[in-house]
Amino acid sequence: MNAKAAQAKAKDVPQDAPKDVAKGAKAPAVDRRTSGVQRQGRAAKVVSSVLRTTAEELNRVGYANLRVDEVAERAGVNKTTIYRRWPNKAILVSETLDAHFQDERPLPETGSLRSDIIDYLRMMVTMTQRPTWRGVMTTLLSRTDPEVEAVAHKLYLRERQFRTRLVQRAIDRGELPRTADAELIGDMFSAPILRRLLTFREDVRDEFILSVVDVTLAGAAVVAMRND
Repeated sequence: MNAKAAQAKAKDVPQDAPKDVAKGAKAPAVDRRTSGVQRQGRAAKVVSSVLRTTAEELNRVGYANLRVDEVAERAGVNKTTIYRRWPNKAILVSETLDAHFQDERPLPETGSLRSDIIDYLRMMVTMTQRPTWRGVMTTLLSRTDPEVEAVAHKLYLRERQFRTRLVQRAIDRGELPRTADAELIGDMFSAPILRRLLTFREDVRDEFILSVVDVTLAGAAVVAMRND
């Protein structure tokens, strides 16, 4: 290569290029598959952070006072990042609610309805002690936005069906009369716990759980025998 050709080739190399490139070596190839996975991983972390922060803000300020810019600041993302995926507050909150009910939980299975209900209620109390879950559950039980209410109603019915299956299984194995109302019994043992936790924001002690379960089952047995 003559001197003029070498000078011309040198001009084609950017000033800030790595030394090996400047010497004529090829730049290392970018693995597009790896970079794509990395981008997906970062996106998943952003979604998780935003939904968790939204739930915490629901607990802190409630739906009416929830502000997307506050969520963005606390989650460490730009507000535009949130609006690209969730165009408005209702959609953001709806997905937050749905995300917290994605996991399929196994029914408690101790062999005794009383013990199963106690395990279920203890789990409920433990969950609502977390700011994220308390925010989600409070929103489920409050009047907010029609779009959010539609999602909340769907999730409420899903949880109600979970409790109903718990009681129906006990009816099927003969622990309660066949005329017992499984759905009503599920509502009866969960309502006092949720009211104390979310409406009054009071602690729920284990003795209260035991009392609720015993009163519910005693009353359910009397009503079922009367209707048998």
